[in-house]
Amino acid sequence: MIVAMARVNTLIFLVVIAFAVVALIDCLITERSRIQAFPRGAWAVLILLCPIFGAAAWFRAGRGPRSGVRPAPVAGPVGPEDDPDFVRQLAESLRDS
Repeated sequence: MIVAMARVNTLIFLVVIAFAVVALIDCLITERSRIQAFPRGAWAVLILLCPIFGAAAWFRAGRGPRSGVRPAPVAGPVGPEDDPDFVRQLAESLRDS
């Protein structure tokens, strides 16, 4: 039982470290114009001192939206109810029956 608990604790520790490392790397490579609330150095210190809270705060509030990246417009109808021809044909077939 002690061995299993040690493995769980080790796994949790590694997940926390990985989360903090990913957040720190993301903080260091993010464009300066996207960083919000604090300067980059303050975010890095927060992530290092409080790995769980600091990393979560970075991903939630530290970086702004990407500049110039917009979702691609949808070409054509998304579903059958968005297609006026389909709706018209369905209405005609319901009237005929």
